[in-house]
Order: sequence, then C-alpha cells, then structure tokens
Amino acid sequence: MKKNSFIEGTLIATLSIVLVKSMGLLYVIPFYSVVGKQGGALYGYAYNIYSMFIVLSTTGIPIAISKIISEYNTLGYLEAKVRAFKIGKRIVNFTAILSFVILFTFARSIASIIIGDLTGGNTIEDVTVVIRAISFAVLVIPYLSLTRGYLQGHKFITPSSRSQIIEQLVRVSIIIIGSFLTYRVLKLSLTTTVAVAVTGAFFGGLVAVSYLSIKTKKNKEKLGFNYDQKDNITTKEIIRKLAQYTVPYIVLNLGAQLYTFVDMVLVLRTLGHVGYAAPDVEFIASAISTWALKFNLIISSLAVGLAISLIPNIVQSFVKNDWKDVKLK
Repeated sequence: MKKNSFIEGTLIATLSIVLVKSMGLLYVIPFYSVVGKQGGALYGYAYNIYSMFIVLSTTGIPIAISKIISEYNTLGYLEAKVRAFKIGKRIVNFTAILSFVILFTFARSIASIIIGDLTGGNTIEDVTVVIRAISFAVLVIPYLSLTRGYLQGHKFITPSSRSQIIEQLVRVSIIIIGSFLTYRVLKLSLTTTVAVAVTGAFFGGLVAVSYLSIKTKKNKEKLGFNYDQKDNITTKEIIRKLAQYTVPYIVLNLGAQLYTFVDMVLVLRTLGHVGYAAPDVEFIASAISTWALKFNLIISSLAVGLAISLIPNIVQSFVKNDWKDVKLK
C-alpha cells in the first residue's frame, strides 16, 4: 500500500463513491422488474430501518478515527493511534451487537409501526421477515466503516475506496441475481425474494471486511500495529475525542433518518385513510422515502469524496501549525 496525496486521494475517493452510488441507482431497474411495486415497497421498509440503525452504529466513527489517527500519527503517538482504533472497535462492536439484538427481537413491533392497519399489500409478517434478514448486516458494516477510517487517517485512500466498490458489487449482484433466481427460477414467495435481496448488505460487507483484513495484515508495520511503546495519552482522552467528533454526526444523521422514517409512516397512514389502494400507497411511500433519495446521493457523493481525502491532510497541517497549507487545502 502507498499513501495518496491530497489531490490523488480526492480523485480516487470521489470516483469510487460516484461509481458506488451509480451502481446503487442502476440496480433498481432490474430489481424492480422482478419484484414489482409490492416487493420494492417491502425492500424500502427494511432498508429505511436498517439505515437508521446503521447511523447509530457507524455515523461519525470513520471521520473521528481518521482525524484522531492523522493527528496522533503526525505527533508521533504511534501506540496511541492503535489504542484509539482498538477503543473504537470495542465501541462499534458493542453498538453493532446491541442494534442487531434490537432489530431482530423487535422486528415485529417495528413492522407494526410501519404497516399500521393498512391491508391489501405487504403484511406485518412480511415486513418482520425482511427486517430480520437485513439485521445481520448491522453486525458487519460498523467494523468495516471503522477500518476504512483507520486507513484514511494514514492517507491510504485507495484500499478504502476499493473496499467500497467490492462491497457494492457483491451487494448489487446478490440483489439482482438472487432476486431473479429466487422469484423467477425457484418460484419462491415475494417475501423470501426480498429477504434474499437484503442479505446482499451483509455479504457485501463481509467480503469488503475480508479484503481490508488481508490488506491490514500485509501492512502491519506501515499501520503501526507492531509498535507497543506506551504513549502519554490516556484512554479517557481518546474516548473524549471520539465522542467529541462522533456525537454531532450521529445527531444530524439520525435526525435525517428519523425524518425519512416518519415521512414514510405518515404517507402510509394518511393515503390509506383517505381511500387509496394499498399497492398504490406502498409504491408512493417507497418512492418518496427510498428510491427518489438515490438520485440525491450521487450529487452529495462529490462532497463526501473530497472530505475523505481532505480530513487527514488538513488535520496533519493543523497539528503542525502550518496555517498556509491549511488555507491552501
């Protein structure tokens, strides 16, 4: 692995994110042709709930770790940066397991909130199945995000970006191929088909984690994992920094996800009560809360790509008090 410059890192991160988001948009066409309105709505229910819990488990962690690693690396605190990664790993593992338990255990209750008394479309049992199917992804994605943040903090943007492409390729392949085989070839139910599709998030994350694990094991020395001399940085200080960098992102992103979820539920309840047929209600709700948002993600990905490369570079200049370089970047 080699470190990427600011410009090189920005280009790599931006192009990979645009590619990932484009794949996330284009798979909708073949997937929708297989599962139709009802299946698309069912997928949207699971995806929205999953997104909300992923926010709790991962939002802010990659950025926080990237900033801390870049800062400690610049100051020569090689042991402290590894300790920060290990502390972050404990935190995300705890939140991941907690989120999984909540999602899996209370899937039916969550499904009841979503569906309410709407009849003629997806049932509470259908939604329960797909929520439980997607809940396994919450066990993998948080650690994947943390590892990416650690690599980005060292300015290793290329492997982090490749892992995103790998994750999305596996995920989209399972969604398209899995749904086609399940529904058209094996002739299984629509609920089973969507359940297979949402497991793409788990397997995509698993393959990406495996890829990054191989990369990190081959580059332990570059990443500081072989350094064990204790630095004069307390664990309490590291946790404080993690909280300081992470909490604002969680609040902002969780608010946005809650808004989307409430919007979806309100559309389902309101249109159902005024007499719209259940299939039409579910199609409108899923279009508003899930599918339409995918167009916005491609535009916002440009800013995300810039931020991924900018954060470790600007933190390094800031720690060195190189204000000229900070302003230049």
